[in-house]
Amino acid sequence: MKSKFKIFVLLISVASVAFGGGSIYSRFGLGILRFATVDKTAGLGSLGIALFDPIYINRYNPALWSEIARVRVSGGYLYEGTSLKDKFKNTFLTSGNFDGVLMAIPVWKRFGLTFTTGFMPFSNVNYIVRKDSILQDRYFSQSYRGEGGISTFVFGFSFKPSSEFSFGARLDYFFGTITNFWETNFGSSEFFFSTMKRERNYSGLGLTVGLAYGLGVSKNSLTFGLTFSSPVTLKGTSTIEYYLPIVSQSTVSEMSEFDGYLPYRVGFGVSYFLRERIQASGDIYYQNWNRFKINGEHPAEIKDAVRVGTGIEILPSREVTAGFFQKTSYRFGIFYNETYLKVEETKINELFFSIGFGFPVSFDTRLNLAVEYGFRGRVDVVSDRVLRISLGINTGEIWFVKQKLED
Repeated sequence: MKSKFKIFVLLISVASVAFGGGSIYSRFGLGILRFATVDKTAGLGSLGIALFDPIYINRYNPALWSEIARVRVSGGYLYEGTSLKDKFKNTFLTSGNFDGVLMAIPVWKRFGLTFTTGFMPFSNVNYIVRKDSILQDRYFSQSYRGEGGISTFVFGFSFKPSSEFSFGARLDYFFGTITNFWETNFGSSEFFFSTMKRERNYSGLGLTVGLAYGLGVSKNSLTFGLTFSSPVTLKGTSTIEYYLPIVSQSTVSEMSEFDGYLPYRVGFGVSYFLRERIQASGDIYYQNWNRFKINGEHPAEIKDAVRVGTGIEILPSREVTAGFFQKTSYRFGIFYNETYLKVEETKINELFFSIGFGFPVSFDTRLNLAVEYGFRGRVDVVSDRVLRISLGINTGEIWFVKQKLED
């Protein structure tokens, strides 16, 4: 138990580490929103609003924590490779992220009272763009770079007043820093190069509530799920630094307060056991981004977003004596995402396919591997081809259980 707790602490300490490069579309809004995860949902089209599983910490719907019987810890790593193509060239960039960590502690099994806490990514900014130009026979280059993103610290609970209905709520504390760089470099000594850096620190508190009805794992069992995330007021400071080589190579800084408005989000899901070992699921998730604002202004490139997905999981056997491949879960999924971005009135949409496996490591531990491949945007703007490979661990431990004393 102590070794697993040390792993949990280690994952928290590195949960926001990232490297590499990603999509140019992360330049807009709050970046690329993170639906991809490293648990079982990655192989199911990254859905889970009604995904009922007693050994899974649901990241979408806190009501589904009610069936967790043991203390559970989940976390992992996500690799993403992005091939960007426009009318002129093709570029391949890679990035890697620890995808957060969650810990669930069941306190009162009879009423499904489970407390959960941890970190989850909300958005990611990671792009590099360079443009070479000639003006009046003089060469110069412009580069744009961005990094950072927003994460959420969550703390919540679930409660199950009846065998078929459960309720859950969690506080979502949003925090993070997004940094943008602009640089102009002239090939001639007649001109000075210039750089500008803008850093915005975000923070805000929101609430996500969830409902679930059904909660069965036998043949023909049907579960419905509903989630609602409240609007969030984002506060923070914005720092802009200008590098002025003409003035003794000094840096001038300007700091100001800013605020943002993150609108509500709502989702509905359904899960159905075709057979006792075959579970099909589907989600629809709506985000009211038309009301998103920064300093009272709505960015022209931001619009409402809708995401739909479906997936199926096959688990041949739950028997302890079954073979390795009989106890392995096989997952397939697909999702379509009409993202919250538009560029020059062109909607930026995504289509992804996924396949995943849940390998049994021990009686109560599973190693989740998933591969996702998809498309984002269009060639007349920028077309992304994205490959994601995720590896996650989901383990359980018995805590708070009284040991019987032998005579």
